[in-house]
Amino acid sequence: MAIIKPFKRLHYAGGTGCLERLIAPPYDVISPEQQAAFYEAHERNIIRVVLGKQYPEDSETDNRYTRAAATLKQWIEQGVLVSSERCSLTIYQMEFERPDGGRRTIDGIAALVRVEDYGKGKVLPHEKTYRGPKQDQLNLLRSCRAHLTPIHGLFNDRENAVMREYKHFMTGPPDQEAVGSDGTRHRTWILDDENSIERIKSALRNKSIFIADGHHRYETSLAYRNEIRESGSGDPDGGHEYVMMYLTSTSHPGLTILPAHRMVKGLDEDVVRNMLDKLRPYFEIEELSCPSEETSEAARVLTSMVSPFSYSAGNFGVLLHYQKGVKVLKLKSLEAIDPLIDPAIPRDLRYLDVTILREVVMDYGLDLHGNDAEGHIEYTPSPVEALEKVKAGEVQVCFVLNPTRVEQVQAAAELGHKLPQKATYFYPKLASGLIMNVF
Repeated sequence: MAIIKPFKRLHYAGGTGCLERLIAPPYDVISPEQQAAFYEAHERNIIRVVLGKQYPEDSETDNRYTRAAATLKQWIEQGVLVSSERCSLTIYQMEFERPDGGRRTIDGIAALVRVEDYGKGKVLPHEKTYRGPKQDQLNLLRSCRAHLTPIHGLFNDRENAVMREYKHFMTGPPDQEAVGSDGTRHRTWILDDENSIERIKSALRNKSIFIADGHHRYETSLAYRNEIRESGSGDPDGGHEYVMMYLTSTSHPGLTILPAHRMVKGLDEDVVRNMLDKLRPYFEIEELSCPSEETSEAARVLTSMVSPFSYSAGNFGVLLHYQKGVKVLKLKSLEAIDPLIDPAIPRDLRYLDVTILREVVMDYGLDLHGNDAEGHIEYTPSPVEALEKVKAGEVQVCFVLNPTRVEQVQAAAELGHKLPQKATYFYPKLASGLIMNVF
């Protein structure tokens, strides 16, 4: 049973105004350069809480986490951040431009969802996580006792029962509206009608919730819940038992998944130079001719070569730092790579692009295995950025791939199997600071 409940939302006072200078993307998609830009955007930008700066003189009593908690407390006391008077759900809509063109909107509801152990309840993951980000987020949660960015969850609702229930609350002007740094327009409306809330809770009660984005934060909330339970100091229905989530339907026409292209660094140079020879028995390797040296053109050509194979497995664009030309890897045979794939992976998931890339190309071709890969792999939804980082010598090799489809995400979650880290890049990203929960 998925248990959700309304809550008293914490938000910036004023609703609109300079709100776009106060919000930021989720912590895990913010580069150091963007972090500095958000610091400059406004002295009260939420970046100071979600991703504060670190300094050489930081100590156990004065660090990014203690400063975040002090800042959050100060802003609440000063009335910079205010709580809604009544418990409510929040309707959250994002209007955005798809990278390949076309304007779309996606909407859903923000609520508190009871934290459940994986495999024992209705909240299901679909991808693996890294240790480092979870420890960082746990430190922040311990200090602030607050959810600062909703986790994105999905649920099946082919009848659109939940959407029909909240849609008519969106007819008036939003109570918050801001354009984020990537051009996405964020809007929220309050839903505090008790009858509607009960109908939504009832509609979701027997649904599974698939984590789309925010696995690290969910597992952090699970660890924090367990800490409080073990201490014996927590209310059985206290804030530590819940996490803030943004819930959207898997059938929403605006649901968009981009590929998370891989960039690899820090490997022994001989390993990188031997990769193609190791993979040659399993892949056809085609060198592409680009009419221009421009990175954007190379990215366009690579994407156009890979995208027709979105429903067949094992086709990737590649650029190696010691070679000029971009290449395409085309899998010769699914049967041939089967011995290279972990036998524990369910058959329905063995031949996904993210599985083949990780198990065959990276684990076998580059000798990257399990958590040993942490720190060696970066991710981006932009093929241009991936190629540019190779050309600049910041990474040794990049791989351009097709996006994982929502039905594949759901299949992984229902089978109880976690796909490789960053198997998906749901777009656009929810804003930090627009909807918060302090407990």
